[in-house]
Amino acid sequence: MRVLLDTHYLIWSMYDTSKLSDEMIDLLEDEANDIEYSIASLWESEIKHLKHPEAFAFSSADIHHDAEAAGYHILDLEPYHIFGLSALGEERGSGHKDPFDRILIAQARSENMLFVTHDKRLLAYNEPCVRYF
Repeated sequence: MRVLLDTHYLIWSMYDTSKLSDEMIDLLEDEANDIEYSIASLWESEIKHLKHPEAFAFSSADIHHDAEAAGYHILDLEPYHIFGLSALGEERGSGHKDPFDRILIAQARSENMLFVTHDKRLLAYNEPCVRYF
């Protein structure tokens, strides 16, 4: 199965596994799964790193290097991923406003991937590809 990690899971899987549930660790360690991360997560990470380097210690270059070393695959952003944003369900009163998450959901939906997230608010989009751990 192709699995797309949200930005938090991408970072936690490499730098702070104590934040991962046993179920998430099993998913990551299952050799039948192809673990992927989005170029959008690198973008999001770099913005956070530049804005708050003391709180967000890893640059996008660090994350990219370590993700590749971990055997993860990068998912580029394609035009049809962007076009897929208009097909997303509307979130219903969750208070979610992160555009990077919407991009990740659109990518997962377009690529028939499982998108795993730590953010329960994303379930409000009612997209079958989204799974909360």
